[in-house]
Amino acid sequence: MATAYIIEDEARSGELLKAKITSVTDYFDVIEIFTIPHIAYRSIIENAPDIIFSDIEMPQMSGIDVLEKIRHLNIPMVYVTAFSGYSIMAIKLQVFDYILKPVKEEELLNTINKFIAWKQLQMNRERDPKPSLNDIIAKQNSKISIHTLESINLISISAIVQVVGEENYSRFVFQDGKSLLSSKTLKNYESQLTPFGFIRVHKSHLVNMVFVDKVITRDGGYLLLRSLDLIPFARDRKTEILEWFDR
Repeated sequence: MATAYIIEDEARSGELLKAKITSVTDYFDVIEIFTIPHIAYRSIIENAPDIIFSDIEMPQMSGIDVLEKIRHLNIPMVYVTAFSGYSIMAIKLQVFDYILKPVKEEELLNTINKFIAWKQLQMNRERDPKPSLNDIIAKQNSKISIHTLESINLISISAIVQVVGEENYSRFVFQDGKSLLSSKTLKNYESQLTPFGFIRVHKSHLVNMVFVDKVITRDGGYLLLRSLDLIPFARDRKTEILEWFDR
């Protein structure tokens, strides 16, 4: 049972965010809205929700104040605000994510998928520090939104073989041999895909380990994919890659 808290001093905005969350996922069994941050804080301490969506500018107690008081609980905090000027502060505070109002459903879906992957990773670490390949395959039923210059595409993670960085763009290569050029950088997708069994083999390459047929350790090291593509891995990534397959 997963619980999400929404802290928003404007009740209508809180209800709207709740409606958008329920429209993109049924992952949360409970979604509670708090219009008074102090009451939300007391409930967080008592009940420890799984994730918190919070406005920043609120009377008496800001979203930043809430985060500082609950940091020790390690609960993911997502700031939902109309003010873009807080983005640098959010990064410094190491919030889980940052969404600008009006909230776009695809951005909200990305955040929730990121949270689900994080939650699963925490559970896997408690159960087994190295999730099995079967665990990874099961998780890849989730989708990711891929932004191009003309559209936003919701793609099953299980269909992605590799992602190749091309300067400020990312090229997704799929199981059927087709590809899609995203207008976002490889770094943007690395954090989203790593919990789903993707590993950065060198500076410009993310590979879905599900599609690796062989690890070649000679001549620096290569991954042989089902597509017969041979992907070299960077020298400083070799140990991590070999450990991933040593399970």
